[in-house]
Amino acid sequence: MAMGYLFKTIRSGIFKPAGTVEIPFLGAKVGELQSWTLQRRGDQGPDAGFYDLHAVFSFLSDALWNDPEYDKVVLLNLNPYRQYRLETTTDSRTVREGRSLLIEKVTIHNAKEPAADA
Repeated sequence: MAMGYLFKTIRSGIFKPAGTVEIPFLGAKVGELQSWTLQRRGDQGPDAGFYDLHAVFSFLSDALWNDPEYDKVVLLNLNPYRQYRLETTTDSRTVREGRSLLIEKVTIHNAKEPAADA
């Protein structure tokens, strides 16, 4: 079940880390997010239900991030008890410059629910 669409913008809170990027197959942490913002793309039309993630890493392994062999999972911490997983679409776009990360057109899911491709 996807996260509700009540908010146009969702920001990370005071909980650290604000999120992580992981390679589940290896059990490896690629990086930790210092902060993040999710911006809803629209209420209606083809972009309804999609978000753009803007994030800043506090820690990042370039070697793991740049390794195309492994799928990475982005997990966002809303509070100590809620964690959400991002899923990209075929037309998502990911841009990383230094510690800044942008992933366009993602959906948000409870981290405890299985991934769509699982």
